Amino acid sequence: MSISSSIFKAYDIRGIVDDTLTEDAAYCVGRALGQLALSRGKNEAVVGRDGRLSGPRLCGALADGFRDAGVSVVDVGMVATPLVYFATFLLGNGTGVQVTGSHNPPQYNGLKMMVAGETLYGETIQGLLTWIQTEKPVRGVVPGVQRGGYRELNVWPDYLSNILGHIKLARPMKIAVDCGNGVAGAFAKTLYEALGCEVTELFCEVDGNSRTTIPTLHTRRTCKT
Repeated sequence: MSISSSIFKAYDIRGIVDDTLTEDAAYCVGRALGQLALSRGKNEAVVGRDGRLSGPRLCGALADGFRDAGVSVVDVGMVATPLVYFATFLLGNGTGVQVTGSHNPPQYNGLKMMVAGETLYGETIQGLLTWIQTEKPVRGVVPGVQRGGYRELNVWPDYLSNILGHIKLARPMKIAVDCGNGVAGAFAKTLYEALGCEVTELFCEVDGNSRTTIPTLHTRRTCKT
């Protein structure tokens, strides 16, 4: 399987879906990450994705790569990136990937990666490319390797409980939340209302066809008279 070196950036893997970032590329990265995780004593990884239409199939190919390497996968579904990082903490594996194109237009997607508690960047990401170019992985069971398992996990209740256990508002607030039709829109209203806010939603419908923008938060204090 061929893979474009252009998708290996300084802090993530990112490219145009079905052009530079293909399902084969996602699979190869999963295999490389699986080998890296095993070398650091980790045999389980979390995968999640944002609301982009290409997310499910890229995430599936990534998970297949992990599993063929012998690493079990915990799929947390469509979530905001912090929930993937939280899941790695909750499960104690420190290893996970969020399939997300961040602020880029919808034809882009990418991977943000953590292995054994280290957020990958720089030479470590380039090392994944070197491994792929050297080993030339192909899809399928690796001889002598037991394929990793797969399960799904709804991490949102634990994440929400953790936030509520650490944050208490000093006073009531009225806020407007603009999620730019990104994945944060699936969670923001519930979170802020649980904290005691009165929430007005702006562009909180998750739409994989829209340009995903960085969510913003506008606040207005409720003054006592």
